[in-house]
Amino acid sequence: MSVPPPARSATRFWQTAFWRAGAMPAALGSVGSLLAQALLALFLLRLFEPTAVGLYAVVAQIAFGWATLALAQSPLTLLANPQQPALAAGRMAWRQSTTRWLWLAPLALAAVLWSQSSASQSGTAWWQLSVWTAAIALAQLSALLAQSLALRVNGPLSVAAVRLLPALLAAVWAGLCALLWQATGASSLLGAALLGYAVGALWLWPLLGQGSDAAPGPAVAEPPASVDGRSEQLKFAHTLSDVLVATLLASHWARLYGAAEAGCLLLLLRLLGFVPALVSSAWAQVVLSRPREQRPGSWAAVLAAALGLGKLAAALLVALQMGWLPAAWHGLQHYLWPLLLWQLAASAMAALSHRPFRFGQASRYTWQCLAINAGQVLLVLAPPLWGWGLQAQLWALSLWLTLSLGLQAIWAARLR
Repeated sequence: MSVPPPARSATRFWQTAFWRAGAMPAALGSVGSLLAQALLALFLLRLFEPTAVGLYAVVAQIAFGWATLALAQSPLTLLANPQQPALAAGRMAWRQSTTRWLWLAPLALAAVLWSQSSASQSGTAWWQLSVWTAAIALAQLSALLAQSLALRVNGPLSVAAVRLLPALLAAVWAGLCALLWQATGASSLLGAALLGYAVGALWLWPLLGQGSDAAPGPAVAEPPASVDGRSEQLKFAHTLSDVLVATLLASHWARLYGAAEAGCLLLLLRLLGFVPALVSSAWAQVVLSRPREQRPGSWAAVLAAALGLGKLAAALLVALQMGWLPAAWHGLQHYLWPLLLWQLAASAMAALSHRPFRFGQASRYTWQCLAINAGQVLLVLAPPLWGWGLQAQLWALSLWLTLSLGLQAIWAARLR
């Protein structure tokens, strides 16, 4: 009597084509990009003056908002419609995005002009900043679209490289400018950003040809059933609200308090904001993509985010107390605690942000976000009219976001 062969062990999830060809390279590239941005933040603190950093941060924020609105979720659409030929869909997405980039130009350039004031003393003409902003926005939208295209037509190495190289090259170039050539002005930082995004945009090169998708790209996993019942108008309103609030904060803070104070605010937001961004990309999106019965609880992610933020804050405090940072950056101490509370609440909500979609509350979640953003706009514009100083406005803004995001996280956790 023959003995049946032993049953083969189940395939581990990290051995599947989806994980090896898409998820793992994308995750590694994203983590590498975050580390490169942390290196750039260190260079900004150690090698550049707050005024140059503030000018760079304002231009980068406006360019990011410009690129995000011009894309209008084109990278997501490119991935969500695998039935469409990748190259044809990519060409259409790039044409539509650049068209929106053109008609959004007056709004973006008005934000650049608004951010300038006699108190800034940046030494850079408005038209020069406008050219930098336009070029960075165009290169950034191309690089972001290239990340989605790479998932469909390129292999694992390209999937990781298109995410890693833009941030890495920007950090390396900024370091070289400061250390080798003593070029510590805003132009060095803006040139580093443009270089990085331009290299990322090179992954759009298949769109230059006239061929079709003859060779299949990496396997595309079947997307999960949609639980997002929001209209396209509501989703665009959510995106527009986020972009306008972030751009207003950057440009109006620079106008009110100067480029140096804007540099402290925006640099610390960028540094501490690594944590909620990583939680969103490496946790919430992964949880949403898994079957409901395999979705783990989110409190471990909340705790890990809190520990990460605590370590970042402690490291910054030690660096300030030990004199490792130039004296010009001592103003960071005034921003640390209010922004830490804000980012703790943002991390908690990022870890739980998949739950409104899981329980069919996506529209309610978006309306809550719109209300939170409306409160933030009020606390950016109104306090100077009420006679409040910088510290009072900073704490009011941070406490509003901490309480509102914290309550939203509790609401999401209680959904059943």
